[in-house]
Amino acid sequence: MRIRTKRFDPHTGLGLVEVTISATILFILAASMVESVGQVAALGRTGSVEGRLQQGAQDAIRRITGDLKAAAFVSANGKSYPYLFVDGEANVSFAEHDHAEAVENAEDDDPDFGPNREIVFVRPSFAPVAQDPDGVNWDLVDEDGEPVDLPQGLEVVKRYEFPVIGADGTSGFQEEELSYVLVTAADGVNELQRRRDGESPEVIARGVERLVFDTSSTDPVGVPVGAVRVRLWLRLRDEMGTVHRHSAETVVRLQNGV
Repeated sequence: MRIRTKRFDPHTGLGLVEVTISATILFILAASMVESVGQVAALGRTGSVEGRLQQGAQDAIRRITGDLKAAAFVSANGKSYPYLFVDGEANVSFAEHDHAEAVENAEDDDPDFGPNREIVFVRPSFAPVAQDPDGVNWDLVDEDGEPVDLPQGLEVVKRYEFPVIGADGTSGFQEEELSYVLVTAADGVNELQRRRDGESPEVIARGVERLVFDTSSTDPVGVPVGAVRVRLWLRLRDEMGTVHRHSAETVVRLQNGV
């Protein structure tokens, strides 16, 4: 039996079957390319938002750690520090730190749901001194902060800041109170702020959903005596409406921590 085959004639062009197959292949390739581009864009958005959250958390933890390492558990100015308070409700002794509660976006089954616990603390006082060749320190200011004249002809080797020591041998502490609080900004985004005497807010991080400080008094199992633990939960929503989260924590031993 003889089988006839049709020879392809370049002058007759493609048939309907060939055109249909080619169009289908091109459509599949185009759809794949569009999907790949979409996936790359989604990955880019995710990486960008999560990177911002991680960097924000790291910077905030670093700033808080630096402050707390210089602080101490101490009674000064007629108060006890550090002082912890929940959701902006400070007691009458710390009334200047009272503020409106931050808006909570988390649901009760979210990991970042719960009350905020904020902190007020003080740092040691330092005074400028001059040191002579024998290692003796000479005060450059008096108790009122007024300049003091050095003895005539005194050779000064170096000048530096020295902790103020009281008559009872204990360190002196500044009257200025520092605090870390969580508030909702005018644009609706929660901000971690560092304040001085309840004023002069400095934004440390944005997109903070929850802020919690603990001592051994609030968590005797998880926090060593003489230390403060800080935990941050951050969240941001990208332009597609996806919520991204990041958390960070550290334990800081204060200056007089055991």
